[in-house]
Amino acid sequence: MTDITVDQYFGQFANHPDATDLRRAAAAAMLEQVNKARAAAEDDGVTFLINPHTGNYISGNGHGGFRPEDCSVGADNSPHKDAHAVDSYDPERIFAKWCRSHESVLADLGLHMEREEWTPTWVHLQDIPPRSGKIVFVPSSSPPLASSLA
Repeated sequence: MTDITVDQYFGQFANHPDATDLRRAAAAAMLEQVNKARAAAEDDGVTFLINPHTGNYISGNGHGGFRPEDCSVGADNSPHKDAHAVDSYDPERIFAKWCRSHESVLADLGLHMEREEWTPTWVHLQDIPPRSGKIVFVPSSSPPLASSLA
């Protein structure tokens, strides 16, 4: 199974003052649900790739997991800063397609996904609802970064 671990999630910020016990507990709970979604996707034939930049299944160059409060990457109120969101590396969009066709699984797990047009090489999952309350949501008013999945 291709679990994302809490240690991987905190990565370079493992010893940052913002990586509190409360945030570690939040990350563990969120990742438990994310890893259940990933396991269900694997059961359906999805293969997850290792991100060459992080050496694990988290997207980006070190900011796809936890982000400290002073991190300039992402939105000021990003759920990454409270350990409630992770970006799963997905350059081939296979997991994104699976998530879109299994929104009920995400809902059952209490997960919400940013629309794939805004996440061209990753799947953003979070365990707190967005303002819209939707399972698949638009993260901001900015234009999308990628074309939608065909």
